[in-house]
Formats: sequence, structure tokens, C-alpha cells
Amino acid sequence: MGDERLTRREYLARGTGAVVAAGAAAVGGYLLYDPRGDRGLPKPSTTPVRLKNYFADVDFPASNPRISIATVSSPVRDAAGESLVRESPGSLVREPLLAPTIEKLVRAAVDGLDPARGMTRFISPGDAVLIKPNVGFDRPPHLGATTHPEVLRCVIRLCLEAGARKVVITDNPIESPAACFTKSGIQKVADEEGVQVVLPARNRFEVLTIRDREPNWTDGEALGRWPIFYEPLAEATKLIGVAPIKDHNLASASMILKNWYGLLGGRRNQFHQAIHNIISDLALVFSPTLVIADATRVMMTNGPTGGRLSDVKPGGLLGRPAIIASVDPVACDAWCYQNLLGRDPAQLPYLDLAQKKIQAQITAGHHRFAERDWRKYDHQDKIVTTSV
Repeated sequence: MGDERLTRREYLARGTGAVVAAGAAAVGGYLLYDPRGDRGLPKPSTTPVRLKNYFADVDFPASNPRISIATVSSPVRDAAGESLVRESPGSLVREPLLAPTIEKLVRAAVDGLDPARGMTRFISPGDAVLIKPNVGFDRPPHLGATTHPEVLRCVIRLCLEAGARKVVITDNPIESPAACFTKSGIQKVADEEGVQVVLPARNRFEVLTIRDREPNWTDGEALGRWPIFYEPLAEATKLIGVAPIKDHNLASASMILKNWYGLLGGRRNQFHQAIHNIISDLALVFSPTLVIADATRVMMTNGPTGGRLSDVKPGGLLGRPAIIASVDPVACDAWCYQNLLGRDPAQLPYLDLAQKKIQAQITAGHHRFAERDWRKYDHQDKIVTTSV
């Protein structure tokens, strides 16, 4: 028993050590806790940083379609879950029609918004275009977790054909940026097309002012001031989002609006507790020139990362690869949610929140579109479908 007793000196020494350890943990926790998400990033300037409206310079006729869908002419019969990749022992074999078919789909979808002008309706000679694909994960293209590289290739070509002086591709992936850009095939396409990929680096972030006050979470708000991958956005005159359509375990779906999440910095995982607040705030923050939904293969289950061909179906419920181009990101998400994933848009909370937030901007003179009920466009004959 004597060996198990603590002397007064030992007791004090151990107690002191525990207090020091607790204090260190508390200090460490304080330093790691970053309510604004900007610790370790450049300090904000005295002038608030805000994003431009990348749709403001687009003279888009009121009579033009708001959503344009392009599909292949016949259903895909490949039961493996991916029409454009055939699985064989030990390898994945690309079918010869892959690139030409995707290029036809992308061109048809963009032309559907303006048959007379196509991409020149959105991109003018001299524009600096930033394209934001989803490159969030270290996955090959056929698994549907990232934007298909051939879809991106065609969007790049359309921008250059329209006279863009510069095209930049960027994302802030969840996993290793270099690995994600390589495995997804995005880096290879960018290199082949002669455009720049900008990877995230600390000096490329700025603290963006979304609201001049703390956000009210109970009112569906998430962002006050927050670091954003600002450098490529600052230089761009036009912004295009190109996102795959997929299931998401928290948000129900990852589509056009969720794609902007990839430009946030800081401890963005803290927004998972109110995912619909943050997605609708992203709809408020980003006013893109054009958005393109990549439905060449739709991840129906186990999103957002997937990992199996059985998770993926070409075109989702359509049963055939498709590309959807739109000037209304909210309506585009609603259409894709129902027609590709087979889910009820009325049950997707961020759509209502996004429409309300953007409508307030529109009332204040902000030029853009936001309609959470895509069927209204259908009744107005502002949805077109093309088969290629």
C-alpha cells in the first residue's frame, strides 16, 4: 500500500502538470477555433471585398429559353451504369464515340439558349473566362464524382471560339488539389487545350464580405465575412459553372449551386450542420454568366464521393447522357433534381431560400434569374430539348 500512496510533493507535481496540460489544450483549442474562417489567411483590406455580377453584361433576351437540354437520340443499353465507359477485366475501355458525342451535347445545349448566337451571347472578344468544374475528389471520370473532362474540353473550346482572350480553370478540392486535377482528367484537358489551371494557395484567398453583420442562422443565413478563392475570380470578366449531377448524403444533391462550395476557404466543413443555409448563400454570392449541368453520368447513390460503377447511371432517370445549359442556376437545380435524380424539388429546402435571397437582389436592381419552380419556364415555352 505504501508504494501506491502519493507524497504531497508528487501530488502537487502531478496536479500542476494536469493544470498546465489543460491550459495548453484550452489555448490550442482557442487558436484552432476560427469563427470567421480566416485565420492564417491575408488580413482583409479596409475596403470590403465583394464579388461582381458576372451576368450583368449579358444582353439576354427575355424571350429566349432559360433552360436547354441536349440528349443523345436513343437510350443507353450498357447495364454497367456508365454508357461511355465499358468495363473489362482489369481495365476500363473508352468507347470511340465518347468525345464526339459529348461535344455535340455541349454545343447543342448552349446553342439551345440562343440558336442565332450560341456561346457568343455570353462570351465576348477579350473576355477573361473563369470555369469552375467540380474537381473535389481524387476519382476517375467514369465514377461521376467530378465534372467529365470532355464536357470541360468543349466548354473551353466554345469560349475560345467566341473570342475569349484567356480561360482559367479552378477549384479548391477537398482532397489533394494536384491529385484531384490529375485523376479527374481535368489537368490533362487543360494542358491539351492550352489553358491555365489555378490551384489554391494561401495568397490567392481574400476575405469576402457577404453581409456587413453576423449571419442570422435562424433566418437561413450562413455567411457574414468569409475567405474565398478570390484571385481567379477578381481577374475574370465572365464565370461559368460546370457541375456533375449527383446524390449527396447531407444536401440530398450536389448540382450547380453546391458546386460553388469549392471556392470557399477556411473551415468550411462547419457549414455541414446547416447545409441548406450555406448552399442558398452561395446562390446569393455567385452570379454566373452561364451554368452547365453535366449529366453524361449521374451518381444516383452514395454521393458525393461514390466509388462504384453501380452508383452511376447515364443521364439519371433520362437513361441517356445529357447536358443541360441554363441562365438560371436555381431553376436548373430544380429541373435536374426532379428529372435526373427523380426527387421532389419541393422537398429541397435550399431552393426556396435561394430564390428568396436572389429575389431581394433582383428587386434592388441585380440582373439575373431565380425561379425555384422550373415548370413555370415550361409553361412559358422557355425550356427546349434537343437530341443529337
